[in-house]
Amino acid sequence: MNTAGALFWGLSALAVTGGLIVVFARDVMRMAAGLGTFFLAVAGFFAYYGFGFLALAELFVYVGGVLVLILFAIMLVHRGAGGAPVLESRLDLVITTAVVAISGMLFALLRPIVGLFGPTGAAGTPSALSSLLLGSMLPQFEAVGVLLLAALAVVVLVMGGEGR
Repeated sequence: MNTAGALFWGLSALAVTGGLIVVFARDVMRMAAGLGTFFLAVAGFFAYYGFGFLALAELFVYVGGVLVLILFAIMLVHRGAGGAPVLESRLDLVITTAVVAISGMLFALLRPIVGLFGPTGAAGTPSALSSLLLGSMLPQFEAVGVLLLAALAVVVLVMGGEGR
């Protein structure tokens, strides 16, 4: 295996590990650390594919902004008798099945479109990046938007059961 392949699979393992930590950890701080790991892996993927601007944006916006915001929210969370944050697991078989099914369909849909196993042409300037994202990579850009919208809908669905 060449260096680029090893880097791709290493970033993939890092992203999956971070995601699994978020899903299965019982401690809120470990969940935040898993989310940070996932965000760093996504930034690594952007850099791997030659999108330095998006990699830096991922680091600044998500790792530097959203993750810090989540850590502040954790500090303000309802505390139990022992002082630890109270966290209820909402891992439901139906939601898990839906997530696995949607992920499989998205992977099957995007695999022929995206050259997953090789870097694409780099876009050095913001104008070159915008022409690349809105030109030849528009289907991938739109698919990521749909994926984020689906993730938001699942979060609203899961959090909608707060009164149960």
